Amino acid sequence: MVIVTDKKYYLDNKRKQKLDLMIKRMTGSGTDDNIIIVDGDEGQGKTELCFGDCYYVSYETGRPYGIDNIFFKIDDAIKFASKTKDQIIHIDEGALNLLTTQWWNKSNQKFLQLVMMARKKRHFIIICIPKFYKLNQYLVEERSIALIHIYSRNNLQKGRFCYYTKKKKEMLYQDWKRKKIKTYARHSDFHGSFVIASKKIFTTEQMEQYEKKKDEAILSINQSTEKEKRDKFMEQRNKLLLFIKKDKGLSVRKMEKLTEEIGMKISNAQISNICPQNA
Repeated sequence: MVIVTDKKYYLDNKRKQKLDLMIKRMTGSGTDDNIIIVDGDEGQGKTELCFGDCYYVSYETGRPYGIDNIFFKIDDAIKFASKTKDQIIHIDEGALNLLTTQWWNKSNQKFLQLVMMARKKRHFIIICIPKFYKLNQYLVEERSIALIHIYSRNNLQKGRFCYYTKKKKEMLYQDWKRKKIKTYARHSDFHGSFVIASKKIFTTEQMEQYEKKKDEAILSINQSTEKEKRDKFMEQRNKLLLFIKKDKGLSVRKMEKLTEEIGMKISNAQISNICPQNA
């Protein structure tokens, strides 16, 4: 490991070499972006590795990196990416790991939108998620330049990683897709360790801002999930009422009485909207 940046924290030498190559790709005459996927179980230190790598890129390129460059909502990251160029974009899993499979299915299109923007704007994007295979195959195999898996040695010693370049991460993804097995150890290019860099990169106040931003994101996601549940219930309820009206040939007034009897308390006007007289 080598000491890097003005913050003087340790960075694995091989990972530093990879970051240096990425920097060349997007600076000077380079015209490429760089997208890294970091995955691993909750609490293994994914965010700490991202802090250290993002700050190293910031120090070497002069690009800003702070709390404002960390995003918990993909929509916010897309908005930032579309209005800027040559930026560091850190998408943190602090909120994402709470989301449902349905959310991932919908948001994969948003991730693709983000990486398409990154290509022409030379962004450095690091996506921190619990499971790499939740992402779109194109993003994992084609658009990302590397995958880093975070784990604990013997389930005790945190701060370990495995690094996968393009060919190796394709093998890893295909093993999962075909056999549903995670062959992290078999396909890695190299492995190493990382340090807790946040204590040197950010002040206590900045880390408090980070935690507040994360909490707000989690709260908004919970609220959004509850709204989706309510909307789904209302949609199903309305379809049921419309079916009953058509099947039984009931008038709006009789439908209103029916909903009162089963405790729905739906007004005549609402019934008229849900079950039009000519429906």
